[in-house]
Parts: sequence; C-alpha cells; structure tokens
Amino acid sequence: MKMKLTISPIIMISAVCLFLSGCATTIRVPVTRPAEINLRGINKIAIGEIKGRGGQVVADSLSSRLFETQKFEVVDREHLEQILKEQKLSTSGLVNEKNAVKLGKVVGAAVLVFGNNSLMKYDQTKLVDKPWRDKDGVTHQTHYIKGIAKLTTTLQLVGLSTGKILAAKTISKTAEQTTSADNGWPEEPDSDALTSSTVSDVVNTFIKMIAPYSDYESVTFAKTDSDLPELERCENYAKMGRWNDAIDQAKIATQKKPTHVGAWWDLGISYQFNYMFKEAETAFNEAYKIEPDAKYLRQVSEVKRLAAERKKLNDQGAL
Repeated sequence: MKMKLTISPIIMISAVCLFLSGCATTIRVPVTRPAEINLRGINKIAIGEIKGRGGQVVADSLSSRLFETQKFEVVDREHLEQILKEQKLSTSGLVNEKNAVKLGKVVGAAVLVFGNNSLMKYDQTKLVDKPWRDKDGVTHQTHYIKGIAKLTTTLQLVGLSTGKILAAKTISKTAEQTTSADNGWPEEPDSDALTSSTVSDVVNTFIKMIAPYSDYESVTFAKTDSDLPELERCENYAKMGRWNDAIDQAKIATQKKPTHVGAWWDLGISYQFNYMFKEAETAFNEAYKIEPDAKYLRQVSEVKRLAAERKKLNDQGAL
C-alpha cells in the first residue's frame, strides 16, 4: 500500500530576546526529505536473509519499520522462503536476471533486501577513580562501568524485475552507556537496550535510503521592529505554518521600508518554506544588496538545496 507523506503544521518554537533591540525568533519547520534512491512504482519489498550474528533481529526490525512507512507492502521472510521453495530458487540466485524475473512474475513489482551482519558485539569496561575525602573526612571512590554496543551491517537491494543491485550500503552504529556509584560498583549498563539501539539506528539509516522521511529545519527570523509590526505578525503566522499570510505581512514590511534588510530576510524565509523558490532567491538577493553579508548568499544556497530536494520528492511520487 502506498501513501503520500504529509507533515503536521505544528511547528516547534524557541525565542531568544535581544534586549533593547527586539527579539530574534528561531523556529523548527517540518520538512520532508527525499529518499536516496527512487523506488517510484515499487510498492512491495521482500525481506530476505540477514546473515551473521543477530541477523534475524535486524530482519525483524527492518520488516516492522518498512511497514510503519505505509509506503510498501512487506513480504516477510517466511512467506518469501515459501515462494522461493515453490519456484525452486534461492536468495543468492536472485542476483541473476532470469531468476529475478521469474520471482518477479509471482510477487509483482518488488525489490528484495538482504544482507549480512559483519559485526555485532557488546563490550564492557570498568574504571575506578582515585579516592578522595570530603570536608567531613569521609573517603569516597567513584566506580564506573561503561558498556558499548557495536553493529555493522551490509544491506543490498535487488530489483526483482531485473536482478540488478539497486543499492548496497554498509552501515555501522555504536551505542554506549556509563553507570557510576560511590564506594562500590554500580548497576551494569543495559546491554540489551544498547544493542537494540544500534539495530534501530542501522535500520532507520537504511529506511532513509529507500523512503522519504520527516525532518526539521531551524530558521531564524529578523529581529522585531516596533516601527514594523508586520515583522512580528509574519513570525506569528510562520509559527502556525500559515506561510501565505506570513508572505503578505513581510511584503507589506518591504513596501513600507524598502531598505529594511530584516523585512527582505523574513520575506525570503516565508517564500522558501512555502516552496516559492525563485521568489525566495530574489528576496535574499535584495537583502544582500542592502547589506552585503555572506549569510544572504548562503541562504540562497539553502533555497537551491531545498528546491532540489523538492524535485526529488516529486520524482519519487511523495508530493
């Protein structure tokens, strides 16, 4: 089942007040990032074998996360193995156009993910600080236990209509925890939780390769100006995700004070996150003409990056 991603209009906000010179407001704007590879037209993913220690744990987590994206129908390993058995095929034999096409005719437009855990381990070290005395003459000695979980997984994605490897990536993740106690050993770190954290991190990294995902961008508006109440109104609309209204207020500000660099900045930001990229570039360039600061040119580059991401999302059918 394929579903287009939508973003909540709720925006997280933080404000830093600059005394005597107004407030500069920073907000976190929700955005959708494109996947690294374009799987448009593919609505089914088969989960093959993940070899190595902990491979089944990674496979199960991958199956769950893929299901959560609501972008793909997931063919679990048990079902896949039954199909392979019926077709007298093996997973390793699918990196072959003839065999892949044969399986593709059974499962439809799909890709197969399989791989190998080359490293999955948990290490623990202990450390004792030098003893010291407090003001009452009581001796203390801090004991530490540090746990580190490591996981390295290589995952491959094969198209079941061509047998070609569409993507291959080796992902390494580490999770650690340190516990401490005075004059004795503390509880040991939770090795299971740390290992699970590395599995989640590996799987989430892979998911971002194949499916668009939600993220945030932090942007700072110009300092408010008592002579231009439109700037504060612009920010307030932006906090609610009402970018058209924010644009209207920023436009009025630029008309009232054409040389006010902050008004052009806020207009550019409002255009940028309303996906009006050419207009955003124009606004930031106007700001640069007034005040030749490199930050305006850097923001133009950010606009171009966001525009490129938007195009990828459109190509991937996520808009």
